Amino acid sequence: MKQFEDKLQASAQRLARQEDRNLHVPKNPMQQKRAYWGWVATPAAAVVGIVFGLSLHLFVGNPSDSSLAQLTDTIRIVQPVHDTLYLTQVVEKERVVNKYIPTPQVTQAVTKEPASQPEECTSIQCDGINYAILASK
Repeated sequence: MKQFEDKLQASAQRLARQEDRNLHVPKNPMQQKRAYWGWVATPAAAVVGIVFGLSLHLFVGNPSDSSLAQLTDTIRIVQPVHDTLYLTQVVEKERVVNKYIPTPQVTQAVTKEPASQPEECTSIQCDGINYAILASK
């Protein structure tokens, strides 16, 4: 039985190799080892820029102009400039609240009491505003 299995395996391998030879497979484009042009162009541009910068003073004619620029490099102006204005004004305001306390009216035929005058209230206890909501935790 072992011989039959060996023959079957050899036959299957032979058929697989024959099919593989008949297949057309293109080359993998990712296996190509080419240098990216940016890796070459960036250092080349840096070298050209350094050489150009170092040789720039040879192309500029008059050296006396550069000495003038070196002498007047920094200009100092000693004059204080105030850019912020502070305007202060104290305004005192007093809030006057008139508190009216209704009195029960008693109708008498003979005597009639005069209407009560409203009181002036300047305290926070009688101005009618609930300050408890401002003092919450």
